[in-house]
Amino acid sequence: MRINQLVWQHGGMAALISVILSLVAYILGVELLVGWQLGLAQSVLIITTMIIVSRAIRRDEGGFISYWRVFQHIILSLLCILFASAVFNFVLFNIINPELVDVVVDISLEKVEEMMISFGLEGDLLQETLIETEKEIRNGYSLIGSIKGVVFSTIFGAIIALIVSATQYKIDHQKPNFN
Repeated sequence: MRINQLVWQHGGMAALISVILSLVAYILGVELLVGWQLGLAQSVLIITTMIIVSRAIRRDEGGFISYWRVFQHIILSLLCILFASAVFNFVLFNIINPELVDVVVDISLEKVEEMMISFGLEGDLLQETLIETEKEIRNGYSLIGSIKGVVFSTIFGAIIALIVSATQYKIDHQKPNFN
């Protein structure tokens, strides 16, 4: 696959924006770092990047690009964002502020406990659920957890990329396209 260099420019810029969003959320408060607001902002950034990358590359390649070529470039830009976020989070939670994991666990467990109680869960089952949830949260901030996060996010992002690719590709019917 011949990679259009625009994917690195746009993917790198989106990765930088993603890290800045996380850094601002951290500075403003840990609740924002684990809240839905940051997740929403990251999702909007990812989808916007997918569209911008596909349009820029299609324009750069003369207005035509195959479905799988645009999909591959979108995935590369997505990986730029996901790897940058994973590296930032790993460094933040394991090197800069290792105690931050405990704070995130406490905040997350409070939310989970409130939700479970509202669903009628109580007693031993509630405690077991909270213990398992705590283990999963802590594992998520380890190196293996970060790698798993990138893999699962890539799979989920690929589903969105398939849809975006379907809206952005354009083939030239005058010549055969083998990409």
